[in-house]
Amino acid sequence: MLLDNELKSFLLDIEDECREKLEFLMKQMAKEENITEELKANNQMEWVQKINNIKVNAEEIVLNEIIYQ
Repeated sequence: MLLDNELKSFLLDIEDECREKLEFLMKQMAKEENITEELKANNQMEWVQKINNIKVNAEEIVLNEIIYQ
């Protein structure tokens, strides 16, 4: 791939796929755990903690499903 100048394109495609999957998973998990804008307005620290947990979990899923495959 490197010799054919296809590596950069391939890696950018993987990066796009990972970002899309991460965004989708985070939205889905936040909805399942009922993390809303109302929570964000009323208790920012709790909202940040929950969102950070969701992000870590979603990143782990993306790494296992896309990167480590």
